[in-house]
Amino acid sequence: MNAPVWQRFEGAVQVLILLTIGAVAAAASFTHVHDVAAAHGQPGWLAWADAIVLELMSIATGLEIRRRARAGRPAGFVLAVLVASVTLSLAAQVVGAERSVIGWLAAALPALAFLACVKIVLGRTIAAAAKPTPTEPDPPAAEPDEPVAADITPARSTELVPVPVHTFTRTGPDRAHSGVPR
Repeated sequence: MNAPVWQRFEGAVQVLILLTIGAVAAAASFTHVHDVAAAHGQPGWLAWADAIVLELMSIATGLEIRRRARAGRPAGFVLAVLVASVTLSLAAQVVGAERSVIGWLAAALPALAFLACVKIVLGRTIAAAAKPTPTEPDPPAAEPDEPVAADITPARSTELVPVPVHTFTRTGPDRAHSGVPR
């Protein structure tokens, strides 16, 4: 089923906004990490390598967490790596900022905006993946030519049924501590 034109247009505009925010945030964050690495003993290509590794580590771990969530696998270590890489990236952005709350927020704003956008998009895609797809009903069974004996064996229920508390307590002379009648 196709979405209406206005919904597709709205989705395309949102993707363009997210890509723009992502590109600007990545450029700002990459530059900050490179500059901090170069100023603290990582000259030349090593500063570029630090920036590439740190920024791509955040993206790779985010994708891995999403993949593990879909597979129902734990993501504890990967989540710890993501937190560490994002913390280092934000620290690189804040370290060169004006020493005030507003300066720190201004330096961290691109990365925080990008993280918020990623959270919005991933939340939407995970919710869409979790939504059950409609299935077509089974076609009606053909009528048999001969009568078929019905299976009248009662099925055992595996449903949980609430049990009154007095079943497990001593309420009279006919009950033991275990709740089993004597």
